[in-house]
Amino acid sequence: MIVVNSGDIYSESIFRNPKQLLIMPLSEGALYLENPRIQYIHALCLARHGGEHDQICSILNSKETSDFKSSISWPDGFLELCKSERIGVIPTELQNMKAQAGDDPNHTYPLRDVDMQFQVEYKRDPVKRFLGSLSYGQLMREAYPGAVYYYTTKPYRVYRVRIYSRLVEVRHERRYTTKPQMPPTLVFPNFTSGNVYTSQKYGDLIAVECNLQIRESIVGFKERCGPNELTVNYPLDPSSGCYFDQSRFTRNYFTTGVVLTHPIFNRPKVRCDVIANLLFETFLMIIPFERRDIHFASDKHRTKSGTINEEDRFVSIYDQTYGGLRLSGRILEKKIFKQVLGKAVELAQHDESLDINLETIEALEQVLVSLSESPVNISFESGKEPQPETDRFVKVIMPGSKGLDIKKDNEEFFVEGVLFTPDGLRYRGKHISEKTARYKIFIPIDSLKEIPGESKFGLYNYETGEVEEIE
Repeated sequence: MIVVNSGDIYSESIFRNPKQLLIMPLSEGALYLENPRIQYIHALCLARHGGEHDQICSILNSKETSDFKSSISWPDGFLELCKSERIGVIPTELQNMKAQAGDDPNHTYPLRDVDMQFQVEYKRDPVKRFLGSLSYGQLMREAYPGAVYYYTTKPYRVYRVRIYSRLVEVRHERRYTTKPQMPPTLVFPNFTSGNVYTSQKYGDLIAVECNLQIRESIVGFKERCGPNELTVNYPLDPSSGCYFDQSRFTRNYFTTGVVLTHPIFNRPKVRCDVIANLLFETFLMIIPFERRDIHFASDKHRTKSGTINEEDRFVSIYDQTYGGLRLSGRILEKKIFKQVLGKAVELAQHDESLDINLETIEALEQVLVSLSESPVNISFESGKEPQPETDRFVKVIMPGSKGLDIKKDNEEFFVEGVLFTPDGLRYRGKHISEKTARYKIFIPIDSLKEIPGESKFGLYNYETGEVEEIE
């Protein structure tokens, strides 16, 4: 067996003390069957008209019905989703998945990824070949606009990414290598009712498992050829033969994760990004999940929630799978939490290879001290009764604010107005990719999802057509 030192914190720890390999726990097989996207992929395969259920009925000469029944004990929500698929009434956020799956969902989605899949196309008349498929996450790492994408060891230049067609267009390229230039990942915790799974306070430490929105962006890339390195920023110059006219290439997705907030994180010299990285690495030492299933980031709160103030800094460990698998939530199990923090402090104190300052080490030590206190369950409910929606009023995102269009891959949509049409209540505005366009588009209000801490809300009055902001 060959063990490769990849240079990360995990590898360095093993190479300092190789005997750790013999006592570390085995990797866990993790599958969260309540993930609605995982469920819907299987519902499409099983329950769609002409799917596996109908095929079995045909073989058995059983009568097909529009209803879907099963005596099997399925995970919560799955049977209801199968019934919804049979009658054609599926949640808005899953409609894109159905459109992409077409008549062959069994081959559209791989077993380990519930994200949208992109086809890589090489076209040179009259030759047209497909060079594999990529998830959105892989796209951000390997095949963003301008990247050099390697397929079976051969390099190809990505000259255009067609997001809505799920197509990556490439051409032959020399053996260059590219690396994306990514600003820090943005994390938007959702502390509203129904989105928090666990929330506890240990002294000054607030630990919450909740639903999150993650925003990853690429603002350009570094290209290397031999010893020479070139930095290319977005938007791309069309004269290069590559086409992307936005300042950033972005992926927004919803998942689950853990958010840790402590007053000491707000001190000027404390490196929250280093703390997040250390916690991530030590978490994988204690519970060795697949590295691609979990990730980390640091950010700041954008709104006041309970005792958490706007601008308070936090660190986060979260699932990289769209919709979340609730794997990262394991870190909050008390025994595991203490082990992870204890190991992180040990590495911070004794690992000379780490780029870590004294203030950051002291912050980690203080968090570990807080964890020794008895946990207290906390709530983020404000106590203020929200104004109920009635036949006269409906809650909407305010004009001048923005949300994510779940029917267009969670692209940001800037709301310019709210109006009633013969097709129902709609937002008027533009997607981020259409900001320079002269035209406006109209989308149903149920297509737009809030950005926690950024989206502002109001009540639309059906009688007057006015929107009054909610304080």
